Parts: sequence; C-alpha cells; structure tokens
Amino acid sequence: MKLFPKPESLIALAFRMFLLVSVAGLAACSTMQATDTGFLKNRSEMTTSKDGSTAYYRSPTPVDPHQVRSISVEWAMPIDAGVLGTERARLISTLKAAISREAEALPQSVGGHPVVIRAVITRVESVNPALNVLTSVLLTVPLDRGGAAVEIQVLDADTLQPLASMAHAYFVPITEFKARFSALAPAELALNAAAVELAKLLREKS
Repeated sequence: MKLFPKPESLIALAFRMFLLVSVAGLAACSTMQATDTGFLKNRSEMTTSKDGSTAYYRSPTPVDPHQVRSISVEWAMPIDAGVLGTERARLISTLKAAISREAEALPQSVGGHPVVIRAVITRVESVNPALNVLTSVLLTVPLDRGGAAVEIQVLDADTLQPLASMAHAYFVPITEFKARFSALAPAELALNAAAVELAKLLREKS
C-alpha cells in the first residue's frame, strides 16, 4: 500500500502550483503602466487613463495627418535590456511604419497644420516561446504575455509646439494566442496598437 506519492509526482504538483500562482499574480497585475522618461515635455498637461496604461494630450489646433513632414523613432531602453541590435531595428521599423500607415488612413484636414512626429520605444517585453509551450500544455494558457510601451509627440512642423502627446503601454491579451509563441510578436502588436491609439487622438480634432 502506497502512503505517499512518488517524488516525481510531488515535483510535478509543486511546479503546477507555482504556475497557477504565477497566473493569478499576472491576472492581478494585468495592465502595463505608461512610462514617463522625460521625453514628453508637456507631461504635466496630459490626462492619464484610470488604469494607468495611457496618458494623452490634444491641443485644439487642427492637424493635417496628410502633411507629416517627418517621423522619427528612437530607442529609450538600456543597452543591457536583452534586445539585440537587429531586434531593436525591427521594432523601430515596425512602429515607424505603423504610425505612417495610420496617419495616411486619416481624412485630410483642410487648414490643418503640418506636423513632425517623434516617438521613443521605452519598454519591450518579449516572450519565451518554450515557456509558453510548456504552460499551454500544463495550464492550457501561455503564461508569458509580452508587450511594449511608447511615448509619442506630434509637433507643429513650424513652431515645434506639441499638438498631441501620448504615452501608451500594452500587454497583448490572451486572444492573441498565436503571438505568444514568437518572441517579438507581442511587442510588434503592441506597437501597432499604439499607432492606432495615436490616430484616434489625432482624429478627435481633425
């Protein structure tokens, strides 16, 4: 008669419990907070969302999104953050292309001011595909989420005064299941989501 489970079973049970606790912890802290690196000079004028994931500012000055004179994207994470140079270039390119695409999709604003758009990527959370395969098998949920945070400023092309500012942070939801099995896919989705939010901000006064 066996009174105690095998050590292997205890280890498996302990690991499963650890993962369950981790999932519960993530659920309790499921929103990435918007960053404040000092890049946005008018941060004191910005309104922060209730969950802290977004801060935004929009002046009453009309913007013509079809007159974007330049879009620049910089990297504002430490060199030792674990993101390779090729990955940084890929993410910078992703955000720049997303901003350009979303701006071009907006209606032209007659009398709107031409602008320059400056952005920085302030946080990137890549995922561990192997870990997500394991947790999907044990818990049916890929544990590692991934996402990104950015700060973006839309400036009057002539005066360089801020016409719109946004800090946006985003963890990719579980509905983006496939993205959790590619290291940078969630971050790229988050950068695209930030560009969509910027377009909404510009559309409000267009």
